[in-house]
Amino acid sequence: MPRALGGLAVGPARRDLIREDEVMATQHLDSLVARGNTSDAYGWGKDAIIKVLRPEIPEEWAAREAETTSLVHAAGLPAPAVLDVTTVDGRPGIVFERIVGPSMWDQMLAHPGDVPQLASLLADLQAEVNATPAPAGIPRLIDRLHDKIREAPLLSSAERADAQAALERQLHFDSLCHFDVHPNNILMGPQQPIIIDWFDAAAGSPAADIVRSSLLMWSEAAVGHLPCMDPSLIDDVHDQYVGAVSQTRQLDDNELFDWETAVLASRLAEPVGDSIRRVTYEALQAFKDSQMTRLGLSLRSVTSRHAEPPSR
Repeated sequence: MPRALGGLAVGPARRDLIREDEVMATQHLDSLVARGNTSDAYGWGKDAIIKVLRPEIPEEWAAREAETTSLVHAAGLPAPAVLDVTTVDGRPGIVFERIVGPSMWDQMLAHPGDVPQLASLLADLQAEVNATPAPAGIPRLIDRLHDKIREAPLLSSAERADAQAALERQLHFDSLCHFDVHPNNILMGPQQPIIIDWFDAAAGSPAADIVRSSLLMWSEAAVGHLPCMDPSLIDDVHDQYVGAVSQTRQLDDNELFDWETAVLASRLAEPVGDSIRRVTYEALQAFKDSQMTRLGLSLRSVTSRHAEPPSR
């Protein structure tokens, strides 16, 4: 039988957890459920799915995501239960409970009129995560971003130094950050919405988590994870999300500037493809030249619209 992990700590170095002989002969991949940048998800029996890493992705990433998701689930947050870590055809995979329901993004595509309500729910779910102290064993966000910035292509020595300095100016927070919150990572389960894909979760500043979500909802940078034929819909989702955030969060312009510098620079090190990497690098250069962050501009626009008197 699959080994239940529950709240068990599965350290990233525990590659002994990924054992080919644990895959029962009767188990096989069902139909494709979802495709991501680093993995594919398939049905795995009636009540589970398996997230299988792509061949080029480090094997230890599976154990790391399983450990993080188990810790978050044990803390009572809306995360799927982890049932097993195993291999399929030599590729590491994580077995999760199956959440029956569409993604929030699918609901937005099917019912664009519901975008304001769903974007507000997205902001509320993120706020719930950020209000939770990061469980012991979750890495520090600042440390992870430093590592990514060191590896990021395209950056000049000066740009890399600027991004590292922006991180150094930030205080460490122990808030839990998902760091990949967007509508396609929310499953609208029958009991409650469930947040998936906890691989990037870290202990850090809620402002950094918000900046990251804003970046992931730029229409020109959301090609892979928010597939859509109408970029204006993604722009609307972004603006509605920013509007919801502005109602409940106090965000400092200087803090946003530093976090957007660091988040954009670190994004360059991720397996996102050349086109998104180029868009990200151009955005980094543009906002540094203007001294105004993309999120800051969006917040000002939303705030000014809310301040306008209603038309007669």
